[in-house]
Amino acid sequence: MPERGTSPPAFFIEAKWLVSTYILALMFVPANLTISALGSIGTPAVIVGLLGLLLWIGAQMNRTYSTLTPRQPIRSAMLIFFIFILVSYVVATVRPIESLELNGADRGLLLIASWLGLVLLSGDGLPGVDRIESTLRLLVMTGAVVAVIGIVQFGTGNPLVDVIQIPGLSANNDLTSIYNREGFTRAAGTSTHPIEFGVILSMILPVALHFALSDLHRNRIVRWFPVAVIAFAVPITISRSAIVGVVVALVILLPTWPAGRRRISYLTIAALLVVIYVAIPGMIGTLTKLFTGITEDSSARSRTDSYALAFDFIQRSPLFGRGFSTFLPQYRILDNQYLGLLIEVGVVGTVALLAVFSVAIVTGLRARRLASDPKARSLAQALVAMAAAGACSFATFDAFGFPQASGLMFLSVGMIGALSNAVKLQARPGTSLTMTTPL
Repeated sequence: MPERGTSPPAFFIEAKWLVSTYILALMFVPANLTISALGSIGTPAVIVGLLGLLLWIGAQMNRTYSTLTPRQPIRSAMLIFFIFILVSYVVATVRPIESLELNGADRGLLLIASWLGLVLLSGDGLPGVDRIESTLRLLVMTGAVVAVIGIVQFGTGNPLVDVIQIPGLSANNDLTSIYNREGFTRAAGTSTHPIEFGVILSMILPVALHFALSDLHRNRIVRWFPVAVIAFAVPITISRSAIVGVVVALVILLPTWPAGRRRISYLTIAALLVVIYVAIPGMIGTLTKLFTGITEDSSARSRTDSYALAFDFIQRSPLFGRGFSTFLPQYRILDNQYLGLLIEVGVVGTVALLAVFSVAIVTGLRARRLASDPKARSLAQALVAMAAAGACSFATFDAFGFPQASGLMFLSVGMIGALSNAVKLQARPGTSLTMTTPL
């Protein structure tokens, strides 16, 4: 079988364009805009993911140009998770089931298939660090734009995104982009909720830091502007999940930086807190209360009050659950995706998803260890921080119900797979880390 680097350029070009289109659709198209005939599953991002799955399958049908070699643990883990989703779908359809739950199971299967397409396409269709980085620069740019939108929403109280209209798409529900908490306006950007907005910003932040520190050929303002607006936008979401995500990302990044850079980082964080304290009186106290007053917080109590109900459902079908996406929001909002998965796909399916995340993080750390290029090592650590921040957020809200957060999580998984492939190919004669196939 030919080397992976001999695969036809057309597949890689199409893959890069599809992944880039996915990022634009995910970040810029409000989640309530769908193709009406397809319902809530008809968002542009989901459709692009499904097209990606078809493109990847088509590439594998030609064994001469298959991308199945070299073996990729992330690909295997994701396919196993998808198989268990199929098992849960069978479990749902063979039991007595209401039509609403069956529709939910259908939507859930298509959603997982879209994320599978994203992981496979990004993991196998972006050869070389150059293509990975150019795609991630687009992600950082979109993150900076939505961060600015969120800041304007916070400052003006104007949702802004409610006027967006795209030909061929129609709103399947109302999108609320302005919320209130403790007397402050909570911005949601283009996300469905401030929690999701904060989580995606915390996931993009480590990648933005990577480019700010490594793209020394670019203008300093261009490099650091995304970091600045994202870092400022995170606190105004007034979200525990966002703060936890940033802390997790920094805990992973900071130990790998030189001592001098770490000291500058600590001073920068302190300066940011001072700016927020002066510019937004009461905000620091509100953010602190999110953690010190957690026992009195209604949203936190709602989470803990859900445990008894959740465990009752889990005991009924502990291994494979009651069917993915069949525990409907009207039954209970759990605010814990892992708990929801235990209900819907059981212990087996939940462990399979945890395996996807764990394998991705371990693969990213291994890629960093194997890479000889400092830029590739920095990128690997940034992607690990992105994936870890996203994985932690799954324990604090129903991530699969929020398209941007879940989409970015699986994008990080696929990107780690792509970087791992690039690092492996670096050691092969006649290949380079920056380019593995002709354009």
